[in-house]
Amino acid sequence: MSRNVGGIKISAGRELLEVNLRKMIRNNELDPAKPIPSETAWGEEYHLCRNTVRKVLQTLMDEGLLYKRQGRGTFIISPENRSPEQVRKTKFLVFLPEYQGSASRLPSYDKNLLSGISDFAFQNFGKLELRPDGDSAERLLDQYRNLKFDGIIWERPGQIYNSVIEKLHRHNIPQVTISRSIGEIPSVFFDYRNGFLDVLDFLFRIGHRHIVFLDLPDQAPIFTDRRRFFTETLRKAGIKNPERYAYNISFRDDRCADIDSILAEHSEATAFFCSASLILEFRKKLLQKGYRIPEDFSLVAFGDSQEYLSDCQICSLREPRSKIGWRAAEIIQAIRQNREISAVPEMISGELITRKSCCSPFALLQPRFLSENQRHPGTPQRISL
Repeated sequence: MSRNVGGIKISAGRELLEVNLRKMIRNNELDPAKPIPSETAWGEEYHLCRNTVRKVLQTLMDEGLLYKRQGRGTFIISPENRSPEQVRKTKFLVFLPEYQGSASRLPSYDKNLLSGISDFAFQNFGKLELRPDGDSAERLLDQYRNLKFDGIIWERPGQIYNSVIEKLHRHNIPQVTISRSIGEIPSVFFDYRNGFLDVLDFLFRIGHRHIVFLDLPDQAPIFTDRRRFFTETLRKAGIKNPERYAYNISFRDDRCADIDSILAEHSEATAFFCSASLILEFRKKLLQKGYRIPEDFSLVAFGDSQEYLSDCQICSLREPRSKIGWRAAEIIQAIRQNREISAVPEMISGELITRKSCCSPFALLQPRFLSENQRHPGTPQRISL
């Protein structure tokens, strides 16, 4: 618990001393040939006891910024002599929309992202701070100047933060956005386009021709783009009226397409490619209606989060969330080292995991496919952009 001395809280005084001393060291305001002021002097200036000052100095020694000479005092380590393995490289500020004060309560989708950032920070002597949402540009700029953080990672930032992010960018604050493109700010995305190609190519190769895509009724650009890409890919593969095969669906919204109407519209369908958040409920409803998996329908999930895909038998296109987190942190550090980083969105490839929810429909549904192939000779060839 903080206590007041001379009108200043001890905890606040300690933080102020650490911030100011680190600033002086980083800005070369202290002479490496001379000892810094004594613990007593710092204590008097910041209204701190010697033990508290000693802890602050130890923190900076652990970061490779200070060292002690027996009988002579504490000295700064000159920049050319600081060990890159010892000095703290970066403090990451991470904005996660789902964060509510406890990382343990995050969905696995965000935990996997955070694990990549954390792994990079740990291996590079960095630190990170989580926050649930954005802040004003003025407050963030002030915090950056006071060394509260060294760079920001924005996970799916809302459009209301575009102006904040762009203003910080004009002040040269290192930033990375994930799953969003904003101006000239570096961004990292899951390469779902090549992932979709892998899924469709896999299903086509084992004999599926009529594949239905079920996605959430979200109008965010990334959702509308992937539905558009799915239909364009079907069109390139020779499927007529491909828009018929892409649906928005939510089991909590009566306005969205329901399963009965989808099955009635696509009696020839043999495979469904579903958002991970829909796949288990969709599979459950199919089984309730007497359908068999994979005998009647093959299923592939888009995403592989634990909350949505606890069934280890369902095929999935796994998002590389940990790799995305690692890369975002790596970009922040590269910016701080004045390395050139492209503003072109960087795509990280995922992985198609094949499991028991898929099989070839030919052996199981031969009569049906014979008649189908008479109407539509041949099967789609390998597809590409």
